[in-house]
Amino acid sequence: MREFLLSRGVAAWILPAMLLWPVLAAAVVRFGGRDISRDDDGVEAPSGGPDARTLTVVALGIEALLSLALWGLYDPAGRGWQARVDLPWLADLGATISLGVDGLSLPMVVMTAMLLPLALLGAWDNVRVRTPAFGALILVLTSGLIGVFITLDLLAFYLAWELMLIPTYFLLGIWGAAGQSRASLRYVLFTLVGSLLMLVAIMALWSMGGGTSFHLDDLMAIALTPRAQLWMFGAFFLAFGVKSALVPFHTWLPDAQGAAPTFAAVTLGIKVGAYAILRFAIPLFPAAAMHPVVRDTILILSVIAIVYGALLAMAQRDLKRMVSYSSISHLGFIMLGCFALTQQSVEGAVLSIVNSGISTSALFLLVGMLEDRRGTTDMAAFGGIAKVVPVFSVMLTLVMLSTIGLPGTNGFTGEFLVLIGTYAERPVLAVIATSGVIFAAAYGLRALQHVLFEGIDTERNGTLPDLTGRERAVMCVFAFMILYLGVVPQPLLQRIERASQGIIESVRFGPNASPSLSHVSVNH
Repeated sequence: MREFLLSRGVAAWILPAMLLWPVLAAAVVRFGGRDISRDDDGVEAPSGGPDARTLTVVALGIEALLSLALWGLYDPAGRGWQARVDLPWLADLGATISLGVDGLSLPMVVMTAMLLPLALLGAWDNVRVRTPAFGALILVLTSGLIGVFITLDLLAFYLAWELMLIPTYFLLGIWGAAGQSRASLRYVLFTLVGSLLMLVAIMALWSMGGGTSFHLDDLMAIALTPRAQLWMFGAFFLAFGVKSALVPFHTWLPDAQGAAPTFAAVTLGIKVGAYAILRFAIPLFPAAAMHPVVRDTILILSVIAIVYGALLAMAQRDLKRMVSYSSISHLGFIMLGCFALTQQSVEGAVLSIVNSGISTSALFLLVGMLEDRRGTTDMAAFGGIAKVVPVFSVMLTLVMLSTIGLPGTNGFTGEFLVLIGTYAERPVLAVIATSGVIFAAAYGLRALQHVLFEGIDTERNGTLPDLTGRERAVMCVFAFMILYLGVVPQPLLQRIERASQGIIESVRFGPNASPSLSHVSVNH
């Protein structure tokens, strides 16, 4: 397959195509798609052309096929960037449109491109107003997400990072729950403050490098003073930590996901911030990342996130908020793996980003299907519905078991590698983090008990429709991914291995890893 794709010259255009195709498709959907909105009398809004949702899911399907071609093109034994493309942009500043993937970004690209069409199909009837605008924003958001994973020039990366912000704001503000516009505003304010600090750090880093290049490889070669590394790492980490919703920057996420339409809740659960920390913050400022105070602080915050997020998930009565807090707990495992900085922990962190994206997305889709049927996600409104909706119940049980890390499901492998890798560096923190697995079982099984197996209210839930054919097909794909990655994670780990080795080598032995930094006080 790889030889065939190379012989057709696919490597020369596939990444620019993945970046530009969603934007072009967004224009087609916005101006050529039919709006399915209905007025108070149930009359469909006058509009020609095919259903905007159909156009959107076809466009997302093409993006998913491109990602599979990229997977086939990738050489697991290769080092460095693959399918790399460098296009001129702002020559006076040294900025280029430089695109490429390695074993860290490839899984993120494929996961994102596969999740988005599934999310739209699974939440097909969740949004039924202004569907052309909704579809166009989805596609622009897709371009931003893919751009974050494949851009190697930091100025282009910043633009892709901001491109995620704008569509998400409108998705929350226009199609979110009524009266919850504050959630979209909090999301923007939290993310924007961190992003502006990152931009300042990018410009300072560019200036210190002579003002000739924004490329990641060139900026990594700059010899920075210890204090500069600390300040710049702080700016990058704040931007990515806020976006990841790491404790204590997590407060915006449950409100935003609770108010968001199902599709937006899924995209908010993709851990782009954790990826960016591994891709940019740690390799660019390795000595700051290894500073004892900085590293221990982040590791402790990660363990707090694991336990705190799980305990808050246990306390929730609303399913959406429970899934959101569980996502914060899973992020703690990811950050623990990132900063333990062993081969196993970093591989586990990357695998956990992928697995969390799959399991959390599936949970949000299932919760959204309940909300579409009953108009609520309050667990008290359900009970005993396993008898009424057996297919839904099987899927919810499988996805919940993957969320709590049952062996044989995708959730187990990543967290196990993180804990094993962390134990080698910080055994006490690894033992404490293991309690998060127990708490996850508690909130997951409690939710299943409340929703599926308690006494049923036949008046309200006795006639709930089970999953439709479309919904069953979507959830079967998720079930396949959950079981396949749980049983056969090796193809993914083979692609992650060399990239994780490169990150660890650059941090522990890179030219910027000045030992003197360990003596610099972070209070100065």
